[in-house]
Amino acid sequence: MASSTVEMPTRRSLRSSSPRTTDPTRWDIQGLRAFAVLAVVLYHLWPNRLPGGFIGVDVFFVVSGFLITGHLLREVVATGRIGLAGFWSRRAKRLLPGAFLTILATGTAVLLWVPSALWGQYGRELIASTVYVQNWQLASDSVDYLAQGNQPSPFQHFWSLSVEEQFYIALPLLLLGALWLARRARRGRVSPVTVAQVLLGSVVVLSLVWSIVQTHTAPGIAYFSTATRAWEFALGGLAATIPLSAPRTAPARTVRVVGAWLGVAALVVSLFLITGSTPFPGIAAALPVAGAGLVVLFGGHSGLQRVGRFAPIGFVGRISYAVYLWHWPAVVIVPIALRHELTTKDKLAILVGAVVVASVTTLLIEEPLRFSKWVKALRPRRVALYGALATVLVTGLGAASLTALHVQQVQAAQFADHLRTGDVECFGAAAAISSAHPCVNPRLADVRVPAASIAAADDSNRPACWSNITDDLNMCELGPKTGYTKHLVAIGDSHNNVFVDAYEKIAEQRNWRIDVAGHAGCYLTTAQQSANSDELQQICDRWKQKAMQYLRSEPGLDGLIVTHSNGNTPVIASDGRSAADTVVDGMVDAWKVAADRGIPVIAIRDNPNARRDVVACVGQMSGPTTNVCDSDRAGALKDFDGSEQAVARMDGRARLIDFTSDYCTAQTCPAVIGGVLVYRDRTHLTNTFAMTLEPKLSAGIADALRDLAR
Repeated sequence: MASSTVEMPTRRSLRSSSPRTTDPTRWDIQGLRAFAVLAVVLYHLWPNRLPGGFIGVDVFFVVSGFLITGHLLREVVATGRIGLAGFWSRRAKRLLPGAFLTILATGTAVLLWVPSALWGQYGRELIASTVYVQNWQLASDSVDYLAQGNQPSPFQHFWSLSVEEQFYIALPLLLLGALWLARRARRGRVSPVTVAQVLLGSVVVLSLVWSIVQTHTAPGIAYFSTATRAWEFALGGLAATIPLSAPRTAPARTVRVVGAWLGVAALVVSLFLITGSTPFPGIAAALPVAGAGLVVLFGGHSGLQRVGRFAPIGFVGRISYAVYLWHWPAVVIVPIALRHELTTKDKLAILVGAVVVASVTTLLIEEPLRFSKWVKALRPRRVALYGALATVLVTGLGAASLTALHVQQVQAAQFADHLRTGDVECFGAAAAISSAHPCVNPRLADVRVPAASIAAADDSNRPACWSNITDDLNMCELGPKTGYTKHLVAIGDSHNNVFVDAYEKIAEQRNWRIDVAGHAGCYLTTAQQSANSDELQQICDRWKQKAMQYLRSEPGLDGLIVTHSNGNTPVIASDGRSAADTVVDGMVDAWKVAADRGIPVIAIRDNPNARRDVVACVGQMSGPTTNVCDSDRAGALKDFDGSEQAVARMDGRARLIDFTSDYCTAQTCPAVIGGVLVYRDRTHLTNTFAMTLEPKLSAGIADALRDLAR
């Protein structure tokens, strides 16, 4: 983060050699930094009280664009060049010590207190944060269907710092281009500042338009993308190219004061008008970004100077970078270490602790190091060398956690394979937890397989059976290719594809052929499902149309198996019908495509939903399994499934398979059953548990086909 001592990049200011008589510090910008960091921290601690607090990040982007652009343009005007190596060296000296210290401390805390189930995700994000590509890591996860259930990471806040670092690389290159163009335009009669204004203005327009488009079509990517945030930096940079001296007339003073306070009003309104449900950044980001732009443009000669000069506010602005670095890891790790949600006292402690640690970091480490004669004397090449070595060191911590995790995963997988193939009594669904006489094997009392650390990967889905963000009807063929006695097809979303290995075993044992087609968040219904964007919704609709066309035309089908997620991608109620009626009507209409051809329909009721942190919770267990990670039955089954009601309307042409009694007792839905971790995330079964259901699934399908044939 740059210093707040700024001047406008004008030749007149550069020619002035008179001594300064006033404090050049932009205290209004220090106040703006304090506002931004407090907004972010309070939002993270009390999101319902300050729903738009995340716009503090956008304020930081504008401030960075303003300060860094002004600094570089003054260098251009004064020397006719930009020293790239020197600029990047100064940025490294300013930002890397605090960032790397935070990453090292956070990584150590992860190893000490965080369950190994989360080490894989956290280790990857540690590495991404260290090399400043965390925003693209999170953007990738946002469109990865299997990664969307990731837990918040203590490194997640580095996404904004990654965007900022990428800006620090791009901006001086852009200004060098402006300098090159200025020298060749009309024989040097065009100022580099003028060319920079044109280029920065172009970035504002193009990036803002793209932000609006991508927020509508791919919001997960848009939030973290450098391309959708570039205009915020560029707008701040554009403000730095507008030379404003101290107002000498009453109208000029009025414009400055009104402009500055309009900016403040826009920022305050943004905190409450923008919420987590607002499509963002998109056009909504224009309000806080414009507000911050007005403040940096007009605030230098307004009452905001006095506000920022107020000691507590100025100090928070001074330590804002460190506060931002330290507060978020505590928000994530403290509740894991305490094993309960944050209380008000916990949140206040985190707030105070972040300020204290940030003060120590800034006053005793960052500033003494940055201003030391030794560091100032370091040449850019030496800074690059030390930065590279530090990057390797910090990245090594993430690599070490991933290596340790891999060793655990191999050992856990070997143990799980031994149990699966060893005919262990009462293993998994064989525990019959809801029967009058449940099966209990004392040997499984402290067994939990798959290990929490590999639960996310315990998935039988495979690309040949799966369509992610495409409307292609990918379908795999399981079992014998010829000579089979029955030909079945299983169609649904990811809750259908958790049974791929089970379907394959059933097909091989019964000499059936079972084709499987699954789509992310999309199942066999004529009802329209909600999606993150219109594009994804249209892709889903086309995929369903292709699936129903397959049912209309494929010869020799002996059965259709359908299942779906209750809550991941709910249908959209229409024509004045209730949501429940829309769910049932949509399934019945789609199923009749098969039933009208004489193809029996077998519906599998969806599994319950677990608590969001079920895998991490189980990962913290030691000794005998307890019920601490279990879910209340009513809450776990609260989402309307509709399969039973749809089957009832199929005029005897459909049957229901309901495994609820295998998932739940009369009161709870356990996280671990018969030594098996039931869920790999909040809604998906582990493949290990699905395979323990295979005998019941096989019998259920066979019984349903027999009943429907009568």
